[in-house]
Amino acid sequence: MDNSGEVADLMVKESIQITEAAIKMLAGGSKNLAAFLLALSRDDKKLYGKTNMKKLLKMDRGLAVFHIREEDLDDFREYAKKQVLFAAVKDIRSSNGIVSLVTNSDYVPLVNRYLELRGYPAPVQEQEASTTKKAVRRVPPEPSSLQRGNGWTVRQRTDMETITDKPSVRARLAGLRAASESMREGSPRQRSPQQTK
Repeated sequence: MDNSGEVADLMVKESIQITEAAIKMLAGGSKNLAAFLLALSRDDKKLYGKTNMKKLLKMDRGLAVFHIREEDLDDFREYAKKQVLFAAVKDIRSSNGIVSLVTNSDYVPLVNRYLELRGYPAPVQEQEASTTKKAVRRVPPEPSSLQRGNGWTVRQRTDMETITDKPSVRARLAGLRAASESMREGSPRQRSPQQTK
């Protein structure tokens, strides 16, 4: 009984299967890597630094505009090289030395931090005309149900002509107590069977 031949055959068979699996994985990985590199080369996505407006607009995110002095632009480029994606826009007709920085809304805190460190004034927040649901009504509300009430105080109720005065609950309870006391006094008390023992 020679088992060494069977073991050798089994070893060769297993090594061929392992080699085959490794080649399949390598081929699949290289295919995915090629597809990834091709996608990167076509999009030419730049994550940080100076870019053009076309690429910023392509990202479909909100844009924010900041203004800095032209002499600070080189310093901002160094700051933004590894942190902020931006486009610098200079009006060539103007000679005031101001450059506009356009960036995504994702990078606004980083640009604000840079401007704060350089001593620029804090940006003015624009307030939108807010239309809230609790705006002043044109017509005063009418009570929906006189029986249920509407949560108004007595002073507010007297102002309304449509609401009638309701009797006080305390006065009604006092009247019922007085009536029950008078009924007790008029009839003799009877003892319960437990009290007689």
